[in-house]
Amino acid sequence: MKTIPLLTAAGLAVLLLVSPAVVFGAGSISFTSPAAGAAYQGTQSYSITGTVSPIPSQADNVFISVKNPAGTIVDAGSVVVSLTTGGFSYATATGGSASWTTGTYTITATDSYGSTGSITFAYTGLAPTGTYNLQGNITYIEQQLKIMNNTLNALAAQDTTESSNIAALQQSVSTITNNLQTIATNVQALQTSMGTLTTNVGTLQTDVTNMQGQLTTMASNIATLNQAVQAAQSAAQAAQKSADNANSAVSSTQTYVLVVAVLAAITLVLELAILVRKLS
Repeated sequence: MKTIPLLTAAGLAVLLLVSPAVVFGAGSISFTSPAAGAAYQGTQSYSITGTVSPIPSQADNVFISVKNPAGTIVDAGSVVVSLTTGGFSYATATGGSASWTTGTYTITATDSYGSTGSITFAYTGLAPTGTYNLQGNITYIEQQLKIMNNTLNALAAQDTTESSNIAALQQSVSTITNNLQTIATNVQALQTSMGTLTTNVGTLQTDVTNMQGQLTTMASNIATLNQAVQAAQSAAQAAQKSADNANSAVSSTQTYVLVVAVLAAITLVLELAILVRKLS
């Protein structure tokens, strides 16, 4: 759950205590941002800006709170009012905690002298993705640091005796902000590297797919060759059978010729015997 930073809450309390006791006639506060009918979703940066009327003639601060549809404060801060234009600006962000539910949100602004105003905007929560949104969390932390910085500026305007401590805190906030920016840059570089890696993996997958196609073609060619080999074996077997049949036929013919020759020889011998007998 996103909680209001302790420093922001403390700043609000101190500012309420040290606000001028003399209250001028209460005026009004109008908003230039968010615009009427504005809608946000998920973790999204935006600014709350407006003007105090009439323009204050003494140091003035605007105290801002954002409430969800259930009336729970999900964001709060304090900013200094310009004594030249009466304008103020508060940079923040939506989302980041379970308190940011879908519905209509109310922004209320009140200055040190009782001037007040409010505006609403629509918010739609995003379903969890199951992954850690590092960039979104960095953005949220940066917005919280801006809130702290705005509060420190307001405190500095009200209590000069704490200016040195506030300056030290502001320096710390600045250092943390710079570190977060460095982290954000590194995250972007990592995302770029991941994009390149994803592209390379895609190319590799394409190559593997092409190789699989080539292997499929080779397998088909081998199957065709195997069928041809089987057909050749069948033809060879048929030729062998024909040769065997021809050999059998030749053997039968030789046997027949031999038998005829033997019979002819016997017949000739008998005839010679008969002839010899007649002559004798």
